[in-house]
Amino acid sequence: MITTYKMTLEDFLSFQEDMIHHSTQHRKSRNLWLIFMNAPALLLGYLATMFVFPRPQSFSLFLLTVIGVGFLFALLLRPLLKDLYAPIVLRQIRRLVTKDYVSPTDVTLQFHDTYIEMHAVRGNISRTTQVPWTSILKVNEDETHRFLYYEEDEALIIPKAKDGVTEVEQTEIDRILETHLSTSINGRL
Repeated sequence: MITTYKMTLEDFLSFQEDMIHHSTQHRKSRNLWLIFMNAPALLLGYLATMFVFPRPQSFSLFLLTVIGVGFLFALLLRPLLKDLYAPIVLRQIRRLVTKDYVSPTDVTLQFHDTYIEMHAVRGNISRTTQVPWTSILKVNEDETHRFLYYEEDEALIIPKAKDGVTEVEQTEIDRILETHLSTSINGRL
């Protein structure tokens, strides 16, 4: 089966968002982000203690209160800081990519019995990638795309609903993916 569509900047950003939420590299970066951002949260707790609460008679009690409130602020702000990582990184990627983005990429996917072939043409540059079904590591999806990862940070982006991909083609793509991925990956989806 052969299907053709145009991959836009939004398709690429959707893939980047999926990587932010599921890749090992971003999981490590998110943990470093949390460690780094706990310092301002501790400082905020310290400042709140210094200027809001009355100063106790004992310096050791004051010091214990400052440290306790600082850690409490860091602990309470942790979920917010964790949720802020993805939008900040996605905004940085969008800013970097939009400067260099020229035009949509014409993509042709050919599904064969042993591999998927992707032929992409962007301007004068043409690229062909063949990915054996057995080398697909995982499959992630969102509302509009499927991502067939064949490396940690490389994937084939298959739209679920896109101009140029008809509903009949989408049904056939679903059938082909279900056939090949359920037998070759055995539960690693």
